[in-house]
Amino acid sequence: MPPDLPPNTTSGSERTLTEVEPAVTGTQSVFRALSILRAFTPQQPTLTGPEVAEKFGFSQPTAYRLLRALEAENFLVFDRGSRAYGPGPEILRLAGVLLHRDAFVVQTQSSLTRLRALTGETVAVYWRLGNKCTCTQELPSPHPQRVEAGIGVGFPLTRGPAGKAMLLDLDEAGVRALLAESDIPAPVGGVDALLAELEQGRNRGYLAGVDETIEGAVTIAAPIPWVQPGLAVYTVSAPESRFDPQTRETAARTLVEEMERLRAILRKQNPFTM
Repeated sequence: MPPDLPPNTTSGSERTLTEVEPAVTGTQSVFRALSILRAFTPQQPTLTGPEVAEKFGFSQPTAYRLLRALEAENFLVFDRGSRAYGPGPEILRLAGVLLHRDAFVVQTQSSLTRLRALTGETVAVYWRLGNKCTCTQELPSPHPQRVEAGIGVGFPLTRGPAGKAMLLDLDEAGVRALLAESDIPAPVGGVDALLAELEQGRNRGYLAGVDETIEGAVTIAAPIPWVQPGLAVYTVSAPESRFDPQTRETAARTLVEEMERLRAILRKQNPFTM
């Protein structure tokens, strides 16, 4: 427990704040706890109680109550030296459930290694988590100058080929319904441009272009064939200076061929799945 507020003790300031602020219970506490978990990023891997209070407008006693609850369930761990919290083992366990579903890691790791060897560029797997496109596996290019998103980094579905590739199975009504959601930013070029881009992507089996989420990068993205449509994609990314149109086309063809190879393997393993 953090030394600021030892367990089973209540400071005078906490008593005062508790009197004016109702206890955080029920659905409100769930949403507040989830907001805290979402606040951790590769750029901010730890948070202190005062930082959480300031970030979300909580009182410090409320921030610590939520942090302690998450710590008790192993979603967070507390470092006494830095007096800061970081993601805990329960998050890793849940990530393992997601990544090992349908033998996902086994299927993708060797495939990613093969794809990187064929293209010489950074390859990755992105999953749709809520309305975000999140990098869950990544093998960086061996080139000194390369593109890396970073595992755990998430982007809006309307930004970059990886996120947009998750929309390929939606019809126009589905795309417009998604864009109406409050946490989805509008497409940079407008709705009509996005719809045209998706239509072209359906015909080709992939999306490619300058990546709006990684400066100076070009990304090619294709849906993974053995998971639920719109749930996960493979990507090949490279610096724009090295990914000229011809090289891009070759890499795209390689990516599509790898997806077809995986589809054929899956059909042999279980002909009734696809």
